[in-house]
Amino acid sequence: MAADEDRERQAALSEALRREVDKRRVDGIDGSRLDFLCECLDPVCAELVSITLDECEFIRRVPNRLVVRVGHTDDERERVLMEEPGRFQVIERCGPSGEVVAHIAQRYPHPSGQAA
Repeated sequence: MAADEDRERQAALSEALRREVDKRRVDGIDGSRLDFLCECLDPVCAELVSITLDECEFIRRVPNRLVVRVGHTDDERERVLMEEPGRFQVIERCGPSGEVVAHIAQRYPHPSGQAA
């Protein structure tokens, strides 16, 4: 059981690094859309998700909310909150990986004053 939690935390840390890369893409961007790295638990996933700045702000209001490609969810660890058909899903991460994501998001707040 502890090994499963360790693997889940490692996957969450990998995802958090991708999230930080995505956050840096938002900083200083003035276009209406940007490409994010999919924030799924697959550490080798390099697929892109195109979202608007408004969508990004909505997603980042809650620290354990993430954006993934449609079909990149893990039903045991994540809950789909919404789907933009053919574009992306907004998920909420639960359990140990959700705690890691929320913790890291709170350490690196978004420039607008909200969690990244």
